[in-house]
Amino acid sequence: MEQKEYFNDLAKIKETITENRNKAMVIVNSAMIITYYQIGTIINQRKNWGNKYIEMLASDLKEYGKGYSTDQLKRMARFASYFSESEISAQAVHQIPWSTIIELMRLSSSKEEALWYVNQIVKNKWSRSHVLKQFELQAYQRQNILPAVSDENSYIQGIIKDTLAFDFISKSEVTDEKSLKDKLIDNILLFLQELGTGFALVGREYKLVTPTGKNYFIDLLMYHTKIHAYVVIEVKLEDIIPADFGQLNFYVNAIDDLEKTETDNETIGILLCKTADNYVVETSFKGLKTPIGVSKYKLFEDLPAYLTNKLNSIDKTEDNDSSLKLINNLKEGKDIK
Repeated sequence: MEQKEYFNDLAKIKETITENRNKAMVIVNSAMIITYYQIGTIINQRKNWGNKYIEMLASDLKEYGKGYSTDQLKRMARFASYFSESEISAQAVHQIPWSTIIELMRLSSSKEEALWYVNQIVKNKWSRSHVLKQFELQAYQRQNILPAVSDENSYIQGIIKDTLAFDFISKSEVTDEKSLKDKLIDNILLFLQELGTGFALVGREYKLVTPTGKNYFIDLLMYHTKIHAYVVIEVKLEDIIPADFGQLNFYVNAIDDLEKTETDNETIGILLCKTADNYVVETSFKGLKTPIGVSKYKLFEDLPAYLTNKLNSIDKTEDNDSSLKLINNLKEGKDIK
C-alpha cells in the first residue's frame, strides 16, 4: 500500500463528505447516497490493497460518525459495483433510503429485480418494512406472471395481477364468499395496497338499478384513479365457472351504461377466485370484447415463504390471536382446516 496514495484517497473522501453534507436538506438523502457511491467507487479502485485499507479508512473517518464503519464502507463498495452511475440517477436509486438499498442488494436475485423494486418504492412510497414484506410475498416474481385476460384487452395486464397475496387473511376466517368479502373490507388498506397503485373503493354490494326497475348487487366496485375507470370485482370462493364470466360481463356493461361519465374510460372487470381452470378461462374469453381479467388469490397458509419467515421471527410472548394460533399449530405439526 502506497502511503501517499492512501492519504490522497482519504483527503478525497473527506472532501466528498464535507461537500455533500452542505447541500440543502431537501436533497439530503440523495446527497448521502451519491456520497456513498463516490466513496465506494474510490474504495473499489484499491481492491488489491485488501481489507486493511478499508479498516484504516474507517479508523480515520471516525470524526464523521458511525456511518463510516468498516462494514458500512464495504457496503458502499458493493453498492458502487452493483449499480452503474446512470442507474443511480436515471432509475431513482438515489431517492431510496440507504437501509432499504442494502436490503435490495441482499435480497434481489438480479439487478433487474432490484431496479423493479426501486421503481415500486418510488412510485408507491413503500416503507422499508413494506419492501421486506413484498420480498417475502415474491412480488417481483408474481408481477412477471401475466394475468388471464382476453387478447383484445391485453392493455389491462398492467392493472390486473395474476395472483394477489392476502397474507392478512387465514383460511379459518373464510367459510363463504361473504366472510371473504368481510375480511377484505376489514383490511381495506392492505387489500388496496395489494391490488396496486390507483385503486379506490367505491362500495361493497354496490346496488345497480336497471331502467326496468330490477336490482343487482356488485361484490366490490372500485375506481382506478390513474386510468380514470370503474373496476368491477366479483369475488369467488373456489373455481370459476362459465356463468361467472356472463355475470361479470353484464355488470361491466351496466356500469358503463348507468354510471360511466364522459370523463371516465371503459369499465374493467376482475374475477377474483381461488383457482381457475385454464380451459374455462380461455374458452370464455373467445369473442369477448369486454375488458375482463382473472386474478387468483392466496391466503396466509398458501404462502410458504412468508410462513417460514413468520415461524422464524414470531415472538412467543405475543397475544394468542388467530395468526399466532395458526403458527403454533404449524410448529406442532397439526393440520390446518
